[in-house]
Amino acid sequence: MRLALPLAFVLTTSMPVWAEMPAPQGHVLLTLGGAVTETNLPARDENDGGLLGHLDVQHDGAAGFDASILDGLEQVEITITYGPEGNKRDIAFSGPLLSDVMIMAGAEGKTARPMAMDGYQSEIPWDSIKAHQPIVATHADDTPMGIGGYGPTMIVFPPTDDADLAQKQAGQQVWALAYIEIE
Repeated sequence: MRLALPLAFVLTTSMPVWAEMPAPQGHVLLTLGGAVTETNLPARDENDGGLLGHLDVQHDGAAGFDASILDGLEQVEITITYGPEGNKRDIAFSGPLLSDVMIMAGAEGKTARPMAMDGYQSEIPWDSIKAHQPIVATHADDTPMGIGGYGPTMIVFPPTDDADLAQKQAGQQVWALAYIEIE
């Protein structure tokens, strides 16, 4: 016997649903600011210090993600050949989909501008995020990524055979990721 479920039930259970943005309990590894609707961090102005102050990041409130929030999202593993020239190797990166992180922050359909701790910034349009499914990697080879390596977080795209796309995505695979401006 097949049980027929109402269409509304199927649609509401197929997407992740968050009642509100949980407050980080540990150190914030990644901050999403700008055009986000879900926030758990107070506004920053030009007088605030720290790394985000050094990067001239200001916002009216942002979504802060600690390790437990990121680890609480569905985890995806992507293995790519990565590393400095002459020392490349296969690395299994894992973490949540960038799209899930953005949806949790209320940024679905928008452009992500990931920024590294050294100020390097890239731009990833929503259509590319949905089509290519990059992750916000928090682990490399099952080990949390720390500062001084590729961490604490990194944008990682799945491998592709399209050479032009691979070159474009290489510039979007921001490591030592600290902040994502949402537009």
